Amino acid sequence: MAKYNCITLKVKNGELEDFDKLRQPEQNILKNGNVVYIYRGKKSKKIYIGQTKHFVERNKQHNNGQEKKFNVAAFDQVCILISSYFNGSALDDVESQLITYFIADNPKSRNQLVQYDNDPIINRTKGNSVNDYREREKVALEVILPFWEKELYPNEWVNTPTLEALRTNSLVKYSPIKQLTEQQIDLLNEINLNQDKDFVINGDAGTGKTVLLTHLVAMLLNEQPNKRIAVVLQPNWIKTAKGIFRVYGMNCSNLTIATSTELINADDNYDVVIVDESHKLSRKFSKQMASFNKVYQGRFVNDSNHLECLKKMSSQIVLMYDVFQAIRPANMTRVDFNEATTDFEKRYLKTQFRIQAPAGKIYTSDDFVNGIKYLLYKDTGLLNETNFDPDFDRSVFHDSEIDAYFGYFETEPLKNLIKWIEEDRNFYQVHINRILGGLVEPWKQAHGKDPSITHWHEGDIKRRWNSTQENWIYSDEEDAEEQIGSVFAVQGIDLNKVGVLVGNDLQVDTEGRLFGNPNNFHNVNGKFSKEDESPENEYEFTLFVLNIYYILMTRGIDGIRLGFWKNDAFKEYMKKTLEII
Repeated sequence: MAKYNCITLKVKNGELEDFDKLRQPEQNILKNGNVVYIYRGKKSKKIYIGQTKHFVERNKQHNNGQEKKFNVAAFDQVCILISSYFNGSALDDVESQLITYFIADNPKSRNQLVQYDNDPIINRTKGNSVNDYREREKVALEVILPFWEKELYPNEWVNTPTLEALRTNSLVKYSPIKQLTEQQIDLLNEINLNQDKDFVINGDAGTGKTVLLTHLVAMLLNEQPNKRIAVVLQPNWIKTAKGIFRVYGMNCSNLTIATSTELINADDNYDVVIVDESHKLSRKFSKQMASFNKVYQGRFVNDSNHLECLKKMSSQIVLMYDVFQAIRPANMTRVDFNEATTDFEKRYLKTQFRIQAPAGKIYTSDDFVNGIKYLLYKDTGLLNETNFDPDFDRSVFHDSEIDAYFGYFETEPLKNLIKWIEEDRNFYQVHINRILGGLVEPWKQAHGKDPSITHWHEGDIKRRWNSTQENWIYSDEEDAEEQIGSVFAVQGIDLNKVGVLVGNDLQVDTEGRLFGNPNNFHNVNGKFSKEDESPENEYEFTLFVLNIYYILMTRGIDGIRLGFWKNDAFKEYMKKTLEII
């Protein structure tokens, strides 16, 4: 049985036409019931989404001439969604989800076709979080999904037939009006109320650091509109971020989005600087792009890393950080980062959002992430610096069912990963799946422009590295989905199913410990030079290699398979460490 009903009425001069012809129960719930409503203007093409407990009265308020959005939009139709699940928590959730989906359905809108009450949505910091009501999953499956696919799409209210096609969209995943956990809400409030303090937000891959960033920007722009805010991002995410901030109406003159190099070179001052992936901030180092080192002039001449420069440019700084995601010698060292943030407030995100364990399994996404941490870092001494749980459920690595979250192929790794990825696409056409690899095959910048140059070869199969790092996932190149992705193209990116080629840059020593072998590692700027060779730097290089595989292995929402690329030693190490029979 349907868990929702919808009532569609024409609107003329602000009046609800044929309201008196509705059944009495329908009239009653529109007068005094919890509903989510969507207005549409046939000529203006605009949409307005809201929620209320008194729709008839709310309609009068919208159309009393005091609301500019309604004065200019000429809304002539309204669709009202009702459900037995609609308590206060569900109303907030359904409203924000529908707004997010509608915006993703209209991504090229330059005049904000989708509208809503900005202040209540963005300021819902003391409202309901994603964990606040038990029926959230039922609401998603029994209300939002069928309402979209059986009501809105057939009646041409939306352009996208299925929600699955939108869920991997960046406008949905990183929406600044998405419901948050209580911990995320508390962090936002704490940052906002303590503008004299700096913060480091620690979090594993997939714990919502980037979502927290978009919410923080939205909140600051809304509550402190006169303050200047700068957001420091990696190059592969800047275009996406600008699109998100634009379609949510946040692209004002007080917001600057740039790389750390661009921001420092501009040499301006800000009230707040927010840095995504601060573990990748550069230090003075010879082996990196020359532009990274050219920032140390003027008032920054005595600084030794980008973080020191950024601290001089801002009254408050907020850093998103993961100790396991630094991947180059030119990144700030952990020691330097800890020294630079001695006086910062340290907070730790705990909830895993990206990885979704299959339904019906006893293991969780946290079990998988903790297992990967243990597999890679158990002998490094770093596990105590993170939110690691040694009592993770190993059954996530023992599940041999065809649709298990984790698995591996012992032979023909490239062939089998391709087969696994392509089979999934046959069942889920909207999935974004990729095969990723460690930096174990040589590559040059110029190769990206020549599709005839391939790098990965197995039998008759020939594949090339990702041709671009910026926006690779959404590249329109003909062979984009067939390219093998490097860490530089996918750091910070969500994928559905991921195949990972673990190469022989990661080896096992005589004492059964993992170490990085620079002879099999093909990224010049990812290695220390001969003159820098030392036991300490050998250890650091091993950590870079481990971090790369940690990043690759934590991209997948719906599943991962490993393939061992000239590396049976790691396969045996994995089986022993995770007790795989």
